[in-house]
Amino acid sequence: MLHKKKWLSNIVLVAFLLLVGATAFLSDLLKTPVKTHNEFIEQSLVFNNKELETITHLSLKNKSGEYTFERVGTDPGTPWHMTSPKDISTSSLFIEKLFSSLNTIKTKKLLIDDPANNSNFSLDKPTAILTLTDDGQKSIILSVGIMNTIDNSTYLKISGKTGIYHVEAPSISLENITLADLIESNVFDVDVKAITSFKLFKQGSNTPQFEVHKKDNVWVSAEEKALDATRLEDILDDFIKLKSSHVIEEPSDSQKKAVQKLMSPPTHLIKLEVMAEDKKEEYIYQISDATKSLPDLDLKDEGHFLIIENHAPIIYVIKKDAQNLFELKNDSLKSLESAPKN
Repeated sequence: MLHKKKWLSNIVLVAFLLLVGATAFLSDLLKTPVKTHNEFIEQSLVFNNKELETITHLSLKNKSGEYTFERVGTDPGTPWHMTSPKDISTSSLFIEKLFSSLNTIKTKKLLIDDPANNSNFSLDKPTAILTLTDDGQKSIILSVGIMNTIDNSTYLKISGKTGIYHVEAPSISLENITLADLIESNVFDVDVKAITSFKLFKQGSNTPQFEVHKKDNVWVSAEEKALDATRLEDILDDFIKLKSSHVIEEPSDSQKKAVQKLMSPPTHLIKLEVMAEDKKEEYIYQISDATKSLPDLDLKDEGHFLIIENHAPIIYVIKKDAQNLFELKNDSLKSLESAPKN
């Protein structure tokens, strides 16, 4: 009888322990996790799409200068234009990277905004200041501090928000951007469909080595032979898509001398006629010989050549690989001649 009671007691004890264990397990399993303030901060984005979609004016100030940009309207395809220091087309790649970068910056920590932190993270003397103004004239000012190379992060202060944001470093380096990064790097800022005449001259010759023009809206050669428009425009498109690796917008005196020497005389000349608003406009481009060095510019000892448009002060520096574009000759048009229609 005693043995039976002991056996029952053991069963009850084991059952009780199992019940307690199961209860603890279920309680832990079903318990809703509570996030701390810092955990919420770590998962937050600095900006959201709605804030950025309405931006119509940008201002960037860093060690290389101060630049302002604007656009008319907030449609995604609306182009941006630099208004200062020069009135010129803005690199669409820069704008795209900037907004993409701002849209993905995540906060790591929110720090106290006090004199010590401002000094430690260089926010008392920001490496860059970005001002974003929306279509309602409301501005957000973003001050950028030092870069932490250990964890690839930086520090931000945002107007209208408290604290110092320790964030993942943006994919675009605002403090190191120069004018060359901001200007549209396309040498020929035209639509291939708008071209009505294209002539390529070799040094010292008055006769084009390559010439095409539109006659009654049909592409023809210098001999008035009709050409395959699709294939010809593919060739012209190679020129139109030509991009520079450097842009000299305000050449120094030493650069002016070097450019003048390289352009005396130019190796080639391009005359481009474009239809713009029912009016024909002519652009003349001078192409230089190759060089591996230019004053005040690091070409990394690689061959480059220059292109200058007669009515613009900008000097485009292009890698030597693209020089083969200027080997086009009229003979190459034979294969593009369209078969005569019956």
